[in-house]
Amino acid sequence: MTPLLKASMGFAYVTGIAFLIVGVYLSYRHRRLHPLLLLCISAISFSWIEAPYDWAMYAQFPPALPRMPSWWPLNMTWGGLPSSVPIGYISYFVLPAIIGAGLGRWLSAKFHWRRPIALLTVGLVVGFLWALLFNAILGARLGVFYYGRVIPGLAIFEGTKHQYPLYDSIAMGIQMMVFTYLLGRTDSEGRNVIEMWADKRSTSRLQASVLSVIAVVVIGNVLYGAVFAPHLVTKLGGWVTAGPTGQLFPGVPNQPF
Repeated sequence: MTPLLKASMGFAYVTGIAFLIVGVYLSYRHRRLHPLLLLCISAISFSWIEAPYDWAMYAQFPPALPRMPSWWPLNMTWGGLPSSVPIGYISYFVLPAIIGAGLGRWLSAKFHWRRPIALLTVGLVVGFLWALLFNAILGARLGVFYYGRVIPGLAIFEGTKHQYPLYDSIAMGIQMMVFTYLLGRTDSEGRNVIEMWADKRSTSRLQASVLSVIAVVVIGNVLYGAVFAPHLVTKLGGWVTAGPTGQLFPGVPNQPF
């Protein structure tokens, strides 16, 4: 693998594991599931959607990357899903949520904005910019992955192997917007809206924790499924047609229409 591919995989594993460890530590320290740990659980729970998402977006990865085994659910990524995706989903979705939550809280305090509005607005902007930087620059521009086909008129560098569909950044921005809200909208005890809801419907800390995990997994999967649905519709509708004619990676055929 190239140094860039090694660095991208290192980022996925190191940052993802680090966030998970910090989330566990904060949960142990506060004797309750911390919002950071809940986001880590949610992110890794919907990582299975990445493979059909790749298929619908014509995303293709270098053949040198290690892949998930064939039993991975809906392993529809052309050439196989990279093995770093499950843990990498924690890195990819939690980091911008941390940035967005911190910035949203600061703006709310400085300008006396309502915290929910500040968090949702900042989360959407930070999420969009993060996806644009990560997917368009690190990914498509530098060759960590390519998008073989895009919707005409809705992409940058359209027609080249470095093309990037801007609607991907919008979809990811929405997902990260909600993550930012769940991390930054807490009460005086440090509970987010899911934990407050779970506490009202539970008679014990264990029951509340189980309810919180179930809720955050359901929310994450339903939301990611919702932002994925338009991509699936355009793919099945035959609207994703613009792209280069040559092979994205030497010796590896492109994903067919």
